[in-house]
Amino acid sequence: MAVPDDEFETMQARARSYRKRLKVLGSVSGPVIEGNVRERLRSRATTSLPPAQAELADEIVAFLKKPELSVHQAAFLEREFFGG
Repeated sequence: MAVPDDEFETMQARARSYRKRLKVLGSVSGPVIEGNVRERLRSRATTSLPPAQAELADEIVAFLKKPELSVHQAAFLEREFFGG
């Protein structure tokens, strides 16, 4: 299954927006949230986050793990989000 191209382009912009949002949070919160998201995408045990950070991390993980994404699309969105 794959998300249609026009919807996927919007999702790419959203992934970049999440990345920018974490940068705005600064050098303390941003990397903590990013690390939590990375751990959860890799099915590793996660560290506990304060409620506001946990809510954002939950939102990002749900976005990156949408079941409608093809494997290729999911990998691309992860690269967009993590800046790779």
